[in-house]
Amino acid sequence: MEELEKGTIIGNLAQDLQMDPKLLFNRKFHMTYDTKIQYFDINSITGTLHNTNIIDREELCGSSAHCVMRLGLVMDVPLVLYHIEINILDINDNAPCFKEDEIVLAIAESTDPGSRFPLEGAFDPDASSNSVCSYFMSPNDLFEIDAHVSDYKMKSLTLVLKIALDREQEAIYVLTLTASDCGKPKLTGSAQIKILVQDANDNPPVFSDSLYRLIIPENYTVGKVLMTVNATDNDEGKNSDIEYSFSSIVPINVQKMFDIDKESGEISLKGNIDYEERTFYEFKVQARDHGQLPLTGHCKVIVEITDVNDNSPEIKVTSLSSIKEDAKPGFVIALLTVTDRDSGNNSNVSCQIPDHLPFTLQSKFLNYYSLVLKHSLDRESTEEYNVLISATDSGIPPLSSATSITFTVLDVNDNPPIFLNPSYRISVPENTLPETLIIQVSALDKDINENARLSYFLMPSSIGGVKSSSFITIHSDSGEIFLVKSLDYEKTQMLCIVIEAKDHGSPSFSSTASLTVFIQDKNDNSPQILPSLFTGEVWRSTQVGHVITKVKAFDLDSGYNAWLRYEMISFTNASLFRVELYTGDIIVSRVIEETDEDLQNIFIMIKDHGEPPKSTMTVVTITLLQSGEEELDNIALLGKDKMIIVDFNGHLIVTISFISSIFLLAVVSYIGVKYVKTFRIMSKVIKTEDCVSNDWAWTENKKRDYNFTPMYFNAQSDYNTSPHPPRTYFSADDVLFPGHMPEDDSTLRAESEVRNTEVYKS
Repeated sequence: MEELEKGTIIGNLAQDLQMDPKLLFNRKFHMTYDTKIQYFDINSITGTLHNTNIIDREELCGSSAHCVMRLGLVMDVPLVLYHIEINILDINDNAPCFKEDEIVLAIAESTDPGSRFPLEGAFDPDASSNSVCSYFMSPNDLFEIDAHVSDYKMKSLTLVLKIALDREQEAIYVLTLTASDCGKPKLTGSAQIKILVQDANDNPPVFSDSLYRLIIPENYTVGKVLMTVNATDNDEGKNSDIEYSFSSIVPINVQKMFDIDKESGEISLKGNIDYEERTFYEFKVQARDHGQLPLTGHCKVIVEITDVNDNSPEIKVTSLSSIKEDAKPGFVIALLTVTDRDSGNNSNVSCQIPDHLPFTLQSKFLNYYSLVLKHSLDRESTEEYNVLISATDSGIPPLSSATSITFTVLDVNDNPPIFLNPSYRISVPENTLPETLIIQVSALDKDINENARLSYFLMPSSIGGVKSSSFITIHSDSGEIFLVKSLDYEKTQMLCIVIEAKDHGSPSFSSTASLTVFIQDKNDNSPQILPSLFTGEVWRSTQVGHVITKVKAFDLDSGYNAWLRYEMISFTNASLFRVELYTGDIIVSRVIEETDEDLQNIFIMIKDHGEPPKSTMTVVTITLLQSGEEELDNIALLGKDKMIIVDFNGHLIVTISFISSIFLLAVVSYIGVKYVKTFRIMSKVIKTEDCVSNDWAWTENKKRDYNFTPMYFNAQSDYNTSPHPPRTYFSADDVLFPGHMPEDDSTLRAESEVRNTEVYKS
């Protein structure tokens, strides 16, 4: 009902929607209105609908039989629109009222009984039964009221003269006219009718038609003549001169829309008319003569307005500002309400969006659309959408309007990190200081924010029974890889590490890359001398070129760093003996003279080919035996008993054989241990062929730098006794490749060629 006090509960929406009232607040509900004033609101705690302002039905809908207010209830997650229609019921809160409290009529005394005089009816802003439904007049013998009311609308109201008037008997009559509605309780309004009985001019003007009807379009030209009304007066002279005007009961707003020529009766359009505001106009025109006691005649004019397609569609949007890229097809993004103020086909509206977008419009009911997701989104390809929505009516010519919806696509962690390189290969010199940066790995993630923030880790692995984290560590944020401790080529020649990059999304994604670290040998080990005889004996009669003894040494490094050369110190007697450069053999270089001392100390330096070279020094003492002493010993031996000689020689042979066997066993055992160690390293290299086998060409170019033989023995095999550098080995796909002497080392090559013949001869 109208006129309810503020806060009156209209209904319970939560109960009607079968919804917990708490969800109204959680789903961020809000209401939309068609009126400028907010008349209703929802209690977010109880879910009840109540009025926030007093409603005046007559102000909203005038005297219309139906008065409906339309509201919209919008809720998010998911986005839903509910339509609410509230029918405002009329109460009888307005009494009928006349425009003027006193109506003055001038009636000639010659007026015939039965003559009718039109009156302006009372106005009641209420509707239906609450509006004016009857009239009655104060009791009298001369006049009566003839009122025709249909469907609570006044058709006509006239004052009827019952008997002839006599001015001489009474010149003025005062009557009371009362209008009553049919509401409960009934309300009434009254006005005084003052009748002046006049003499003479006894013929009022008469219109040719009592009703004029005209149909015009709403875009009719302002100032153009609509029609001409015509009235005649049977009197003569001034009593027949007619002047046209609007009846006094015509509302001011109607008089602003139309104009009438007082002499010709032409009615023209004065203002702009709008079908959407009013579909017809009804007003009365009067014709008044110029008699001393002027008489008037009345007619009714009805102007009907036809619709013209002059209003473009209006689009109202309720939209989300963002949507996740993993939203499923069918997800509602926006709700559209499309209206057109025109009528008929002019109000039929269709909506479209561009076909290339991943959205579609669905029409649930008339003039209401939903913008839904057609297929999955990908934020990495499109971060924001600007959807242009166009609405076109069916008028001729059609009118259209457009609006746009802009929303962003929220990122979802759907992309794993990708390393810039699937595998990394670097070489690191041994003995590099701990905490040294050796490489920085990097990965990219197409996602954004936390989904693209990466952390780097080392995958658990072991190298020779030792965890890989004992060798290197990685900075989790930057991907920088540092050494934990110095690397020793003699223990480890290569590291194979798997690096993992993991994002911070939920759930998180990760990827891996391999890192192969080749350890470069550095000349960090000095030559070491094998335990052997550091003394020797030679007969003074020994010929030149005789090998007296051999200096045996090895180097734990590899390649050129383990290739040894033997040199005599300059302050030794270099004329009597010489040392073979690469074998360590001590050889008689000239004939031994009697003046040569019996004890000869030879200072020998063993030096490798590293940069810078490392060396060690040893002293070999050689005793020179006299030839005469040898003959005396032989004579003495011949003079002894044969059994004693045989027994002595047997013990000597057994002793020498035993010592030689022990020495040979020690050498073989040492070589075996080193061979097993080398074999294990080679096996690990072969097992990690995923780190090496894919880069064979790269390995070929680098094989000089990465040698897997941990040390080299001199004078223990054929290749160690050659003037060439030790053979180096590099494993890839179970194939061993010999190393080579650098072509630019001309000094070593020249020395090798000079010594070649002498070594092989000896």
